[in-house]
Amino acid sequence: MADDARIRTLLDAISDSWRSRSGLRDAAVLAPLVERDGVERLLFTRRRDDLPHHAGQISFPGGVRQGGETPLSCALREAEEEIGVGGEGFSVLGALPERASSARFQVHVIVARLSASAVLRPDSREVAAVLEIPLLDLDDPARWQSREVVSGRRSPCFPFGAQLLWGLTARLTLDLLERLRREKKL
Repeated sequence: MADDARIRTLLDAISDSWRSRSGLRDAAVLAPLVERDGVERLLFTRRRDDLPHHAGQISFPGGVRQGGETPLSCALREAEEEIGVGGEGFSVLGALPERASSARFQVHVIVARLSASAVLRPDSREVAAVLEIPLLDLDDPARWQSREVVSGRRSPCFPFGAQLLWGLTARLTLDLLERLRREKKL
């Protein structure tokens, strides 16, 4: 398992406030690291194919801010709703810079360690599958591609079996990998 104390030094401090931008809705995602069978992995969900927004796409657990919650509380609430693991199942490590999505969200990114003993209970109303992709696979530049995915827009893409990681989630994944490479933690 990667040294979480070292990973914390590579990430940003988590802000209690939103860095809102005009015209964008606030949202937060949780990028969960988990070690299974001696392999460091990053956890994603695949959204159901029949959802009205982002159908079938691979994403981190996350969603839109509700009320007065902080980016951290939003990300943890969404993780509990989507994969059935509450805050007690995570050790929060830090944050990545927020990014704007093409769907008009300002997305805050929280990185956390998922306890290997946590029992995942994906919400079948939202989540079609939970994917755990090894970090060493994600860190292989030969596995990444650039494709036109939406009417003239190109995106970094990572094929994983029959799945395709692309769009904002792919960019956030690359942001995390860049941070982890700084100290050769992969």
